[in-house]
Amino acid sequence: MRAKLIKPNITKQLFFAVIGTFIAAVGIRLIVVSGLGADAISTLVLGILQHVPLKFGTVSMLFNGIILVMVFFYDRKMIGIGSIINSFGIGFCLNLLDWTGILHTIPDGTSYLVIIIGSIVFGFGTGIYLLADSGSAAYESLMILLKRMLKSSVKVARIVLDAIFFLTGFLLGGHIGLGTLIVLLLMGPSLEFTLNQLPKLKFFRVQEAK
Repeated sequence: MRAKLIKPNITKQLFFAVIGTFIAAVGIRLIVVSGLGADAISTLVLGILQHVPLKFGTVSMLFNGIILVMVFFYDRKMIGIGSIINSFGIGFCLNLLDWTGILHTIPDGTSYLVIIIGSIVFGFGTGIYLLADSGSAAYESLMILLKRMLKSSVKVARIVLDAIFFLTGFLLGGHIGLGTLIVLLLMGPSLEFTLNQLPKLKFFRVQEAK
């Protein structure tokens, strides 16, 4: 009996990369606009914004672009079309939300609710992007490089990288607060749930038997 060849559905990969990136950007926007703290990358970006007259999304794109160039020369196999979509799409979507005025402000007294929703949405969007399996995002690529340099586990590399970004962002003027802890506690479980549950639905499977 001839074995079935498993091939990725390119259309689905691109679709999930774009949709996941947009959803993740909405989550980041909700987290940032809450004013209670943010994830590691956003904390660093917020710190940088204290010193340059640029938009959040623009700094995000520049930063991710620098990381992708570094990764490309170190191990270009980690870079795919999804890497480009995510790394520059996040910043573009954040700027788009800025330009349109969407999620620019939130009602008084809703900060904690907004950051909780944002953390879950961020994890959900990141999960959908990862399901696309179309290349590592900039931050994840940097984490893999650090893992190889330290010869450590992924968990240790992620903790070290997050710590570096949080500390640098804080020293530059970025805010670290209770919201930072909320993001750390909720984003991971949301991401894990997305990666474990969505593939049970046929629509979310990018690998198909030919």
